[in-house]
Amino acid sequence: MTHNEYRLLLNTDRTKAQQTLFNEYLNYVYAIAYNRLHSCGSSEDINECVMDVFMDVFSSYDDKGDITGDIKGFIGVVAYRKAANYYRKLCRNGFDVALDEYEELIPSDENIAVTTEKAEIRNILLDLIEGLGQPDSTIIMEKYYYGRNSLEISKIVHISPIMVRVRCSRALKKLRKLLADNDIMI
Repeated sequence: MTHNEYRLLLNTDRTKAQQTLFNEYLNYVYAIAYNRLHSCGSSEDINECVMDVFMDVFSSYDDKGDITGDIKGFIGVVAYRKAANYYRKLCRNGFDVALDEYEELIPSDENIAVTTEKAEIRNILLDLIEGLGQPDSTIIMEKYYYGRNSLEISKIVHISPIMVRVRCSRALKKLRKLLADNDIMI
């Protein structure tokens, strides 16, 4: 949009002129504000800066001047200055970097290979337990995952505590064989 186009639209419909200018240059202004403020401000700070830029553009635009050409330069200067003011305001107590942005760069003590392998084994184990069928899978999960005793489990699966212990023993034997078949040693 040129100065002349904006001026003509401003004289006929001020609201439409401002809306057109906003829609056309929003991404440009946002990019300037983001590049300047992302290291010390939140997304709300960046959005507030963008809105203030457009408020300054709308209020300070001289529609009587003899300026021709693209209006982008004027908007860019206002955006750079407003973003610089926000930067100084946000970081006046020293350089403040948001840790969220650099967290992925901080080395972790976690061994990704070991963590992934454990998760994979856990998923296989859960699938094998589920494959034991009912009530064996429920008995195993209640005993080893939830830490319940035979009496508590018997109330859940509606069989006697003695049968719970027998079925648990048999289910563990089946599970050990299934784990060995899958080359998993626990």
